[in-house]
Amino acid sequence: MKKILFFSMFIFALGLLVSLLIYLGSKGSGSEKPLPIPKEKQKQNVEIEGKKKEVNLFFPTYEGYLLPVKWQIEVKGSDREEAEEIVNALKNSPEGAKSPFPPGGGVRRVFISGNTAVVDLSLPEEGTGAQEELLVIYSVVNSLIYNIARVNEVKIVIEGMEKETLFGHISLKYPFFMDMSYVAEGKTDRNI
Repeated sequence: MKKILFFSMFIFALGLLVSLLIYLGSKGSGSEKPLPIPKEKQKQNVEIEGKKKEVNLFFPTYEGYLLPVKWQIEVKGSDREEAEEIVNALKNSPEGAKSPFPPGGGVRRVFISGNTAVVDLSLPEEGTGAQEELLVIYSVVNSLIYNIARVNEVKIVIEGMEKETLFGHISLKYPFFMDMSYVAEGKTDRNI
């Protein structure tokens, strides 16, 4: 009788341990933040020359990917001011690319809290498809995270308020992290 009781307790404890391990293993999947991008990667190709600074911007193309382009911006005194310069520079697209902001849309303001850049956009009523929406988001997200060492994530708000989606496709509930999978393979940074 004692052997049966001991065996039952052992099986129960083993089942409890396995359940706990499964729970802890699934708790982290899908919601963990990626490792921070090394500073040397973020600052790659960034040089300060007098009152100009070279940054890498990521512009949407008509072919459906992001084109990395070296761009000159005004050197500002704070990360917030530089973030605003970077996002505003995305309005001026180079040949073969387009601005991520549709006509009638643009940047209202940018601020940084901790390691999160918050970008407040003004957008027209009519939207775009899911692919276009992804390119709008990751043009802004990649351009900020790549160039500002302190920024590891970007939260997008619309007209000063949190919205469910940008144009009805991609959730804006959580901040975005850099995703270079939208950047064209084999395309190199172009100087502007």
